[in-house]
Amino acid sequence: MSVDHKTNPALLKDIESGTNLKHAATQEKNPLPSVEDISQEKTVQAIPNFDSSQLKHVEPQEKTGWKESISHDKATEELGKFDKSQLKHTETSEKNPLPDQDVIEEEKKEVEHRRSIGDFDRSLLKQQRTEEKIVLPSKEAIVQEKKEVQLRDSIGKHDRSSLRKVETNERDALKEIVAQEATHKGIESFSKDNLKHAETVEKNPLPTADDIKKEKTTS
Repeated sequence: MSVDHKTNPALLKDIESGTNLKHAATQEKNPLPSVEDISQEKTVQAIPNFDSSQLKHVEPQEKTGWKESISHDKATEELGKFDKSQLKHTETSEKNPLPDQDVIEEEKKEVEHRRSIGDFDRSLLKQQRTEEKIVLPSKEAIVQEKKEVQLRDSIGKHDRSSLRKVETNERDALKEIVAQEATHKGIESFSKDNLKHAETVEKNPLPTADDIKKEKTTS
């Protein structure tokens, strides 16, 4: 059973004339596989190992197609009633995946550099002898090293019997604390009335005229 799908003439006319259509921006989709693609790939890989004995026989059912035709007619009718004035204008941004001139020039230089390395004539190279240099210590470093060796030898050979025994005097911390507290108490109880007034005499450390004359005569 075949069904003829009729298209709305007004919609077909608008599509062919391209009138009232607005610019739409092109969006680049992610080329990475989706979860469905990965699942489908796993299914394809599992098909060769699938056990067909587990399958059950199913009777096929033939579709009449009248439901699909009604759905298509409703969609065509809705498209014809759509108000195009509600559409908004969008700018299309075209992305250029091609390299720019600077990238091309840089790539050319890299290729020429690699080619020049591969085509280099090794016969132009000259043989060089490797000279191993031994850095000897200076005279001052040798003298300092000798002094350190002699000092270590003298320390090791020193006669410990010549050392004198020294007694360590351990201080009594308690006595020092008591004496310090007594001093603080004496300061606090000290009477300022016993102090006498004294005049401050400022001395001039600069030389006098006679000292300057004597200094000139001596020089």
